[in-house]
Amino acid sequence: MRNRFLNYFKPTSPDPESAQRQSVLYILLAGLALSSLAFGVGMTILAASGEASATAGMLAFASLPFYIVAFLLARRGRTKLASWASILFVYAVTLAAMLQTGLGPISTIGLALLVTSSALLLGPLSALFFTAASAIIYIFLDWFQGLGLMPEMLIPRPTLISNAIGLAIGLAVLIFINWYSNRQISQALDVEREITEQLQGQRRELEELVAQRTRGLERRAIQLQTTSEIAKMASELSDPQALMVQAIELIRSRFGFYHASIFIMDETGNWANLAASTGDAGRQMMARQHRLAVGSASIIGWVTANRLPRTAHDVEADPYHFKNPLLPETRSELAVPLLVGDRLLGALDVQSTEPSIFADDDVRALEAIASELAVTIDSTRIQKSLQDRLERLETSSRSQIQSAWRRIGRQAAAPTIHLDVNGDRIAPQEDRFTLTAQAYQEAKTVVSSNGLEIAVPVNVRGESIATIAARRPVGTEPWNDEEIALVEAIASQAALSLESARQRADEERRLMELEVINRVSQAVSQMLRLDAIYRVVERQLDQIMGDVEIAVAIYDDDPQTYTVQYASEGSEMMVGVTSKLTGDLISSVIRSRQPMIFDEEIRNQAALFGIEDVDQEVRSWLGVPMQLGEEILGVLAISDLQNENRFSEDDAALLATIASQVAAGIQNAKLLDQVQRSARRERLIYEITSKVRRSPDMKSILDTTTRELGRALNAARSTITLSHQPTPPPDDTDAIPGGIENDQTGGGA
Repeated sequence: MRNRFLNYFKPTSPDPESAQRQSVLYILLAGLALSSLAFGVGMTILAASGEASATAGMLAFASLPFYIVAFLLARRGRTKLASWASILFVYAVTLAAMLQTGLGPISTIGLALLVTSSALLLGPLSALFFTAASAIIYIFLDWFQGLGLMPEMLIPRPTLISNAIGLAIGLAVLIFINWYSNRQISQALDVEREITEQLQGQRRELEELVAQRTRGLERRAIQLQTTSEIAKMASELSDPQALMVQAIELIRSRFGFYHASIFIMDETGNWANLAASTGDAGRQMMARQHRLAVGSASIIGWVTANRLPRTAHDVEADPYHFKNPLLPETRSELAVPLLVGDRLLGALDVQSTEPSIFADDDVRALEAIASELAVTIDSTRIQKSLQDRLERLETSSRSQIQSAWRRIGRQAAAPTIHLDVNGDRIAPQEDRFTLTAQAYQEAKTVVSSNGLEIAVPVNVRGESIATIAARRPVGTEPWNDEEIALVEAIASQAALSLESARQRADEERRLMELEVINRVSQAVSQMLRLDAIYRVVERQLDQIMGDVEIAVAIYDDDPQTYTVQYASEGSEMMVGVTSKLTGDLISSVIRSRQPMIFDEEIRNQAALFGIEDVDQEVRSWLGVPMQLGEEILGVLAISDLQNENRFSEDDAALLATIASQVAAGIQNAKLLDQVQRSARRERLIYEITSKVRRSPDMKSILDTTTRELGRALNAARSTITLSHQPTPPPDDTDAIPGGIENDQTGGGA
């Protein structure tokens, strides 16, 4: 019942300000209704006793319906209308009271109540209005009454009782309104304080969230910037080591770490080698080639074994932390693997001087950086490997080109063509042109001081292979830029043509080499005699190398000698001659078991190897060992008695291949000879055994055995002795006391 009654006095407006005004209006109307009821009852009692007029009591009772109507209007949301109506009604009642009772405390409190209510319900402007109006009315009424302009009967002097009642009621209403206003203000302040605290808490949460997001965004920005710069480094640096050094220093400085390192797996996959590290500690560890085993008691060992990140928030409590004396200030450590797909390249390790400094965002950021770094390092290493391989191929190609053309230039048949002004070929004169050597060595065009002579090198891949030189007669115009450019263009085209011709010649030579090797292999496979194989080799070498002398020496390991089994007709070597290993060319090949070429100033070259026995007629010599596995069978050698610089590495490779084929033929011949000897021995044993078995008695058995063994062994005399007797019987041979002797030349005795 009480709650239901109180619900009538609860504000109905959703707006807080309007709801507050409704509450104040409800209390004002309740106070006015109660005060009017109390005043009316008091005035009625006084009127009944004859001490007061009954008019005031009737007016007080008459105002109650008005208060009820104003309350209903406020309940319907017409708060402003109800406020104006209530205040105006109170104003009218106050004026009527002033006319009835005159100026006194009641009218003063009524006007004060009016002003206070208007300020609470309608705002300061309405309060000022009612204050000014009340002051003017109060002054004029007091002035008129003092002057006696108003009849005394119309404005009676207030009585003590009525003034006391009115004063008490007015003061009570004012005190209540003041208390309620303070209470509302206090409640509003409490609510505002509560809301403020909530807002401050939400603000702190939002600031913390914003700070976290800001840190995350900053980490993300640093991560993106770092990965971008690492990718940029990959495009600028071709050396993986330089890339790792700059990348690890960038990571350390960007994130403010105490120390950072990159470990790279070795070829075995069992060790993580320190590849890049920051600071003096890093330089010292790099100098001593610091490394950690996979799966060892270290953060790097754990990460490389499990291929997962690991964070040590407190290194003192982490069992896998490797305490490095060079890094005494480390308090926390984080390592992430460097992975390219499923392939482990190594690990990235960072350390800090603060404990528990690494958050999940740091782990994710470093994982992203490590992924980009791993791809970059792998790509740079591949590029470096390809670049090195390309450089090696380029160097090898240039070396082969240079060697090939140098060999061509050293050959006696290398052309040197001189033409006169008419284009006719003339005899070469070494002093005719003076700039050719300079142009050839410097690989650039050289012009004489007077501008009449030029020398243009013919270059193939940066290597000079020839020189075009020209000279104008004295008194003519020097060579101009257009003419020099024309000669250079011709030299460039000549270089392409010459190199193309050389390559075609090399291809033809390779085809001929394959054909030579094939024919020698066929000769060996057909189980030809060794002298036939040697003749095939000589004919094939003459076809591909021209007129050369060939010699085949067979080595005997037991007496340390070699025997020349085959030599060309023009060779100085004697077939069938056996020589000991001394200081000659063949002995040097047997001892070294390596191909040897002597092609220029052969005696001086041989002396460097301690070889003194050199044929005076030989100008170029090439010898290769004939080997089967580790066993050396002999030496295959070729020589040129006319030209120096005749043989090259390609010739040595070809001769070595042929020597291996000849060695196989020699081995096959040895095996065939052994098989044939074994077969002959088995046949002889079978034949002798058959004849012996057909002999009828012991004497014929011994005679047959002696005779057949002598024939098989090609012996001049053969004897079989059964026992030793001091004096054999001279005539009785049937007893056979000692044995049988067979003379293969004339008969037995």
